[in-house]
Amino acid sequence: MFRTGDRVVIEASEEFYAYVDGWQGRIAVLGPKAPNACHSQVPAGYALVECERGEDTPAQLLVPFDQLRLSV
Repeated sequence: MFRTGDRVVIEASEEFYAYVDGWQGRIAVLGPKAPNACHSQVPAGYALVECERGEDTPAQLLVPFDQLRLSV
């Protein structure tokens, strides 16, 4: 199972996540979590993953657990 702070790789198994397939990031929040000032609601079975893409602002993505793999 995942923990907050774990490094992960997104492995898309659905067309919806195909664009971000292979992106690496860290788990910021594990669902279920209520919304707060830092993030929207995170549903059960999903993680809020923060992905840094070069010099861009980090992307925050809600990704289902079954499309995440632990990274080193």
